[in-house]
Amino acid sequence: MSKDLSGISSQEFWQLQKKIDVEKWLASERAGRDLCGSMSWCVFCIKAEEFPCAKAQFREKLDRALDDVVDDIIENQERVAEVMPAEDKAEMREDEDAESSQKQVAFSKMENKPDKRRKKRKIIEVPEGYQLVTRYRRSFRARIIQSVTLQDLYTEIKNSLLGLSGIKSRVGQNGENFKSGKQRIAKLCISGKTLSLFLSLDPGLYENCPYRVEDMSDRKTHANTPLRIKITGKRTLKQAKMLLQDLAEKYDLINVGSLFSDFHYAYQDDEYLIRKGLIRPYQVLVKKRSKTDAIKTE
Repeated sequence: MSKDLSGISSQEFWQLQKKIDVEKWLASERAGRDLCGSMSWCVFCIKAEEFPCAKAQFREKLDRALDDVVDDIIENQERVAEVMPAEDKAEMREDEDAESSQKQVAFSKMENKPDKRRKKRKIIEVPEGYQLVTRYRRSFRARIIQSVTLQDLYTEIKNSLLGLSGIKSRVGQNGENFKSGKQRIAKLCISGKTLSLFLSLDPGLYENCPYRVEDMSDRKTHANTPLRIKITGKRTLKQAKMLLQDLAEKYDLINVGSLFSDFHYAYQDDEYLIRKGLIRPYQVLVKKRSKTDAIKTE
């Protein structure tokens, strides 16, 4: 609980405390009740000390930083288990037949295999009938940035999640995790242009309900959050919020509300996001399409 804050000046604490007091007062006016004790950082508060809110917020940031280190280790382990996201594999299958897919796997292994002789080569030899195609692995944040529709839904559902007591979030390469303590209870991911919410609820309990949920318990990455609901509009957003009430009841979480945050971002093109590392180009070996196949596709 008592994180070391000795490196932070009293002036900095005073300025932050003043800012928090104003924001908390305005939020309390809108809510019609005193929101003191309902903020995410309140669990780190020591009311007897000077500048309690400011110091509690700094402690929360330190705590999240430690969690980030642990999450990075877990995420790297998951990447080893699943080298490529499912949505990227789906995109490949649309353009490649079974034969080219096998060639692609072989090519990927050749690319990853250390070979001193290959360092001298500037051009990769491409088998006859195949071609190198550049694809783009888009991170969760990149997909959010490039879609206003996703930002609207994301802002709504994230604020609902953060309104539950003690919930902390962290954005990763493939999604955003929400934890209660050390337990991951929810996750947001994007497949194509669809925002999906994964919850730590039993999908079997919702077989006869009107919600369109999916059972993802057979997926290793969603073992802790097996219930999936796709959020595509106002109706499914409302259903997702109803499921959050069940989640709160399961984990004894109180809906304390929070300062509403706007998670909209200015649009950025691919070139900018590539420079920032939010989009990663990669090359795959695919079979060339014949003229007959091209005509059929048209």
